[in-house]
Amino acid sequence: MKKICVSAGLFALGAAVSQAQYAPGLSSTETSKPWALTATIRGFYDDNYLTLPKTLPGPNGTVIQGARGSFGVEASPSISYNRSISDTLLSATYVYDLHWYEDRDGTTDQTHQFNAKMEHEFSERYKMSLHETFTVAQEPGVLDPSAVTVPLRVSGSNIGNTALADFTAQLTKLWDAHIGYANSYYAYQENAGDEYPANSYPSYSALLDRMDQTWTLDMRWKALPETTAVFGYTFEAVNYTSPEDIIFAPGPVGSAQSLDGPGHYVSSIRNEENHFGFVGVDHSFSPNLNGSIRVGAELVDYYNFGTYNISPYIDTSLTYQYMAQSTAQLGIKHQNNATDVAGAVGTTPVLDEESTTVYLSVSHRVSSRFTVALLGQAQYSTFNGGGVGYDGEEEDFYTVNLNFAYHFTPWLTGEAGYMYNRLYTIVPDRGYIRNLYYIGIRGNY
Repeated sequence: MKKICVSAGLFALGAAVSQAQYAPGLSSTETSKPWALTATIRGFYDDNYLTLPKTLPGPNGTVIQGARGSFGVEASPSISYNRSISDTLLSATYVYDLHWYEDRDGTTDQTHQFNAKMEHEFSERYKMSLHETFTVAQEPGVLDPSAVTVPLRVSGSNIGNTALADFTAQLTKLWDAHIGYANSYYAYQENAGDEYPANSYPSYSALLDRMDQTWTLDMRWKALPETTAVFGYTFEAVNYTSPEDIIFAPGPVGSAQSLDGPGHYVSSIRNEENHFGFVGVDHSFSPNLNGSIRVGAELVDYYNFGTYNISPYIDTSLTYQYMAQSTAQLGIKHQNNATDVAGAVGTTPVLDEESTTVYLSVSHRVSSRFTVALLGQAQYSTFNGGGVGYDGEEEDFYTVNLNFAYHFTPWLTGEAGYMYNRLYTIVPDRGYIRNLYYIGIRGNY
């Protein structure tokens, strides 16, 4: 389920400025001018840039090298735009990221991320926000940062696009109504024709090309000045769009039998309709400490497969500004999400996975010039379906990002950092450990 609480964007960015600014969530620097430019360049060493196990099975029972390390260079320019127009905020950001690896004969990875947002107050009682996010990426967790569906690097121009719409109406002094809609579309470049050997495993297109639509309605009751109770329902429809198989029929791999014989499943077998019922509370413990919790149940109807699943739904977070310009956030989320694991030939497919994600984000201002940021996330997932060896089995993904930043001037910052990824799984030849170290500079104007 997409969390449709704030924001979202459009492209009417050429409007003129007028009267007082409407700028929720923007810093004084962001409101001082309409646009900003940033450029980052880093040198790095990545000891497993392909996200592979240390060794892999080779021909005739041999073992071959899997994980490979490489020095490289990252270059990342970006441009952002913010404009307040009376009771409307318009903003947009584009980030380009290029990774060059010495070990890969000069080949590169390229990431594009575009975000646009519009927030508008019709009156004190009625507010609307729109948001658009478009991403082209290869790295794990970039297309789906909340619940990671692919914990591996995926070659090619893989596309994710999410559009959000949110409307809030103040019905009385104590009651608000909130309506939200989200549409996410995913298209992976790899299809069945890209694989070698042919049809040895379903393509990423077969496994993950899909459209995910979510509708949310909730009521919010201001029980106390610092406490708001929430009662809501969400409907989510997930439709897989590839015509390819995700489970091949028993038989010689690549043969007509393995593609068309009895026992094969196409990607649409994973189509599902999800129903969420939840209650929650938003509470301000103090001006610097705020908490939010949503708890309920999720019913997943795999209507093409003729089965369903009921599981808990949890989304909770605690945010604490413990010092000036220093903030910590802890959160837990539990729900179903897509997966790139298919299952074994001759069995029923893995339909999705049920995941608990725990995350911690800390940004600490050591001094006026020195900042330390930490982001840690652990995702514990259980496969739904797939037969013996998959159904009910676990796959865990851990990621840590640590960044040190020293601000030489308001326009120039030195950076150093470390990233750690680990995938623990029962699926053969899939688990890995990855360490990445970097140092560089960032300039902004």
